Amino acid sequence: MRLVNVTKAAAVVVLLVWGTTANPGTSPDAKVRLSTTASGQEVPSQTPATLARRANSVRTADFHLRTGELIYGKLVAEDKNKITIERLDEGRIVVQTYGRREIDARTLDIKTVPEYKYYLDLADYFAGRTWDFRDDPDDFIQAIRCCEKAKAALGTSASGGQDSERIEQINERIKKLEADRQVWETQVKSRAELKKLEFLAEAENKLKELETKVSAGSQQVTKSVERLDKAVTDIQENHRKLEGGMYGIQQQLNVLAERTAVNARLMDPWRWNWQPQYFYRYRQY
Repeated sequence: MRLVNVTKAAAVVVLLVWGTTANPGTSPDAKVRLSTTASGQEVPSQTPATLARRANSVRTADFHLRTGELIYGKLVAEDKNKITIERLDEGRIVVQTYGRREIDARTLDIKTVPEYKYYLDLADYFAGRTWDFRDDPDDFIQAIRCCEKAKAALGTSASGGQDSERIEQINERIKKLEADRQVWETQVKSRAELKKLEFLAEAENKLKELETKVSAGSQQVTKSVERLDKAVTDIQENHRKLEGGMYGIQQQLNVLAERTAVNARLMDPWRWNWQPQYFYRYRQY
């Protein structure tokens, strides 16, 4: 068996030498494409174009953690113990490392995608986050930067005219993003002015409501003071009436005491110096 394999390998070498001699203009790519393994199996093509495409590609990975969370992003590094992923976290690109024990190995899927396509997908993600008026300037900047990275990845590839068309499309996308950002800035300024006017109108309305409440409170205070003044006046009037009534009662008591004394003298003339036991003297209030 080994003898057969060696014979096949020698035959391949002879064919290569003969092909090169018979066709001096044969390209190096053609020589590579004729190569085979010692077992007779063809080796995958390793042309410069293929090598360039591999250099301009990235590996992506998606998997589920054992907690059920889905993780997706660019595969930065991996070994038997851990996997490092560059992934999106809201409006940020973060790099995180996950241990193999954290990952559900059955869900791990690693793919190779063109580098320009990876960055265009990121650009679409950030462009989709604009116009929500939350971190929009950062989202516009991230989208444009991702487009620039995609264009740079195409600029180093060896696909020729096809990449030129893609670069043109990316340039158009960048122009559109920049135009959208200018429109956004204009609308934000008008929105800020509108917010300012709304704030002033709301402040004026609240000030009017406060003035109304203060006026109503002042009226209530005035009414309370008037009621208090009336109560004081009534108390003073009642006090004067009470003083007048007491003065009249004292006079009646004095008259009654004098009559009692007269009657006592008539009844007992020998007690000429008899004085009433109770005599109320007049007291001026």
